[in-house]
Amino acid sequence: MQGLLSDVPLMGVLELIHTTRQTGVLDVQTSVPFTVAFMNGEIVAGGIIDWLGTEAIQACPILADSGTFRFEPRDVTGTPLAPYGHFSTDWARIGDEWDQVCALIGSPSQLLQGPLPMFDIPGGRSVRAVARETEQPLFQVAQLAAQGVRDGRLIPQGRFEWARLKLQPAGQRAAVHPVARQLDGERTLADAVGEGTSIRDVREYLLGELRLGLRFAGSGWVMRDLVWEARHVQDDPSAD
Repeated sequence: MQGLLSDVPLMGVLELIHTTRQTGVLDVQTSVPFTVAFMNGEIVAGGIIDWLGTEAIQACPILADSGTFRFEPRDVTGTPLAPYGHFSTDWARIGDEWDQVCALIGSPSQLLQGPLPMFDIPGGRSVRAVARETEQPLFQVAQLAAQGVRDGRLIPQGRFEWARLKLQPAGQRAAVHPVARQLDGERTLADAVGEGTSIRDVREYLLGELRLGLRFAGSGWVMRDLVWEARHVQDDPSAD
């Protein structure tokens, strides 16, 4: 089974796989590529590249109206993450709320600073860092941070957790792309920004490389955050 999301809504595809009790993997290629694994019609796994699990799936664009899908029957094992009806309802709700949250925080990668626990350090912390350090659900921390931004207690810093990456580009693009020419495996993406490249250009470069197949530990959450930022972050030229 395969098709265009412009012709068949993704929620309809998910429902069909569930009601026909199929086992296999659904591959969705849209602004954020992701997979969902089913066993007997129940969702047992999935996510974005190497960011896997319930949080990752529920950060995927369930209402995507462009792109493609392909379901491949194959052996899948696992335990349902939750009853399908509950899981899909939560997915739709959380997916919608993620957009509202990121309209305020930019993405879980953006550093936020202000007089709230865990964010009250020089330079601030990202939602992802706080969730990781406190072992709290990512979406729950993001909601609290969004409320802090709304109340004026947290200020987005225009700096992002993914900027700490050190990449060593290879191939033709490494020689011709202006961002790639600044990277050597030792310098971070933040170093490129510090030397005058706009954060927007660095973000576009990294997202483009991921879409061309670049992979590293954390590729999944980085891609998800970059796409949110491309939609919601208004970069401040003075911060570049």
